[in-house]
Amino acid sequence: MSVVSELYSVTKELYELLEQPTRKEKRDETIEAIQRLLSQRDVLIQQLQPPYSEEEQELGMQMVSLNEAIGEKLQQLKQQIQQDLKALKQKKMANQNYMNPYEPLAIDGMFYDKKR
Repeated sequence: MSVVSELYSVTKELYELLEQPTRKEKRDETIEAIQRLLSQRDVLIQQLQPPYSEEEQELGMQMVSLNEAIGEKLQQLKQQIQQDLKALKQKKMANQNYMNPYEPLAIDGMFYDKKR
């Protein structure tokens, strides 16, 4: 199996993994699988050596389109994680304010009277 076809199969596997909806409970496992596949792709990309046959060039064109879709899916996953972190932070702050409502009072500073 040539390096290009191996790279295509890993890219296709990554694309299929990202196409599946990720549940919050399984997100860590999904991220680990994504990282594993990305590292495999990185190794294979470094092993690429021209010249390429017509079949390999066709696979390359398909990989380019898959790569664009993978980039979009990774951005969506990142945004989901950021939204969850933001919601968790807001929930934590609301819980702290409920438990101790007088703590978040901010004191701007003291006023010093120069005449005294």
